[in-house]
Amino acid sequence: MRLFERRETLRTKHDQGFTKLLLVPFGMSLDTLRETFKQFLLKYKKDNPSFDLNTNNPLWTQEEYQGADMGDSPDLVYEPQSFDPKDHQGKTKMEILKGQETLGQAQGDGKWKGWTVQFLQPSNPSDPHSPGFAPIPRKGKGTSQGDFVPRPSLEANKFPNEYLSIFQNAQGDKDSPYHGETGMTPEDWITAFMIHLSETGKPLDDVWNPVETGSIPWFVGAFFQSSVFVPIAFWSSDNKKVVIKNFEPHERFESIGTRSSVVV
Repeated sequence: MRLFERRETLRTKHDQGFTKLLLVPFGMSLDTLRETFKQFLLKYKKDNPSFDLNTNNPLWTQEEYQGADMGDSPDLVYEPQSFDPKDHQGKTKMEILKGQETLGQAQGDGKWKGWTVQFLQPSNPSDPHSPGFAPIPRKGKGTSQGDFVPRPSLEANKFPNEYLSIFQNAQGDKDSPYHGETGMTPEDWITAFMIHLSETGKPLDDVWNPVETGSIPWFVGAFFQSSVFVPIAFWSSDNKKVVIKNFEPHERFESIGTRSSVVV
């Protein structure tokens, strides 16, 4: 039913290159998912010895992430409407799960509770069969994708609230090239990284590699309400590890942009 109701939007997003399926275990605690991610990296290194990984510390995470999405008063909220700690209007993970509001949950089908079903652009948005996920272009390096409603790339070097506003304004505007898109979360990125590495043999968002032209993603679908941080993550080629950390929402960097998805 949900797919049928959104068929026109999904047809437009498919034309814009959102063809890569991503299933995210949103209901899993972030601590458990991070440990799963760490073990995945170590196993990938074992199976692929040429992969340059710091096996002593393959995943570095800022301390705010520990237990951030669980407990009675979790710091991490999702679907924020702003990055104002007093008026973010975000929801905790448990609020979303208890209300069965997970956007990817098939309507009336409880087995989907705790999962999100999303579409992202593959590495080559013009080729739905291309492996991995598309990089985030630097400012001035984006392209346009789609014939029905041409979509300019979301380029780096904007404040997180600018990206959030783009998605919010597009929700009620079917003519917007970003209609139907939403900001991503750390859970989304971790899942996407594992798929990207498995399919391409290369880390996702390896932005310090001189041959790469992408950017670090702001995860504007999540917000640390007490510490007032917006999550980011990337592959550190110098340190041979994944880095998951935060920055304040009033900061802007030429190397940080955002990646969006279409949640169904």
